Amino acid sequence: MICKVSEVDPAVSQDATLGSEDLEIQNVTIEKSSLDDLQDIVRIESESFKDPWPESIIIKDILNDNLFVAKVKGKVIGYISIEKILDEVHIQNIAVDKKFRRKGIGSLLIRFAIDSNPGCSFFLEVRRSNSPAISLYKKFGFHEVGIRKNYYGDEDAIVMAKQKKEDG
Repeated sequence: MICKVSEVDPAVSQDATLGSEDLEIQNVTIEKSSLDDLQDIVRIESESFKDPWPESIIIKDILNDNLFVAKVKGKVIGYISIEKILDEVHIQNIAVDKKFRRKGIGSLLIRFAIDSNPGCSFFLEVRRSNSPAISLYKKFGFHEVGIRKNYYGDEDAIVMAKQKKEDG
């Protein structure tokens, strides 16, 4: 699947400050990850989270076909991990390389997950303090449905959901 940032969210691509990657970012591919992508995923994970997933969990996600990567010219610039059970999809993790943040890559990954799972409900957990992520999820029709106390050890998680009827 080849996506263009502007096809997902024109407001994001217009507001984003694009640097030398401007031409590259117009042709982002999203595909199933492979073990060849592991080191880039681990690097992005470690740069993105205070408590990154261990490599063993990332490998498990890759082998279970739950992890999808966004690439530019074959280089991993972001990923999303989803788990589907019947008609429900849990977005387990999403991260974008620091150099490519605020350029619509997160939107591409979420749109890919939604479009690849029509007729499904979605849910996720997000740190209460992560207002950029919360705003992004709300743009895709997610809403707050609960709180998981101390989910991150030092912070609560907001549980967000997107019901089937909101797909579109």
